[in-house]
Amino acid sequence: MEYFAIGLFALFTVKHIVADYILQFSWMIRDKGFYGEIGGIAHSGMHAFLTLFVLLLANTGLHIILLTLLSILDGVIHYHVDWVKSNIWREKKYTSQDQMYWITHGIDQGLHFLTYVLIITIVIWRLI
Repeated sequence: MEYFAIGLFALFTVKHIVADYILQFSWMIRDKGFYGEIGGIAHSGMHAFLTLFVLLLANTGLHIILLTLLSILDGVIHYHVDWVKSNIWREKKYTSQDQMYWITHGIDQGLHFLTYVLIITIVIWRLI
């Protein structure tokens, strides 16, 4: 079971790189600090979609409704974590030249990966 969890975490890591860096476009970044704007919704929606893809690829055998709910959970958490971070950057006028920019970016990334730990924990719990 632990190898399955490690493999799933590796898939989530690749998913995160794809969604957060390769498929995140400037219009998404621009909109993330404004609640309800399409860019932030599209970005977090991409995370939710790719989370569902990872969970299906992992062949957990869990019901599609649970997998979909876990994917939506990832998207909702991702949206709000990004929204908070983006608002801190905007309000404090942080740029990549500021240490606090990188501290908040690191916290943001850490929270995203803790979300994957939560999802994997739920999947493993359901499989036991």
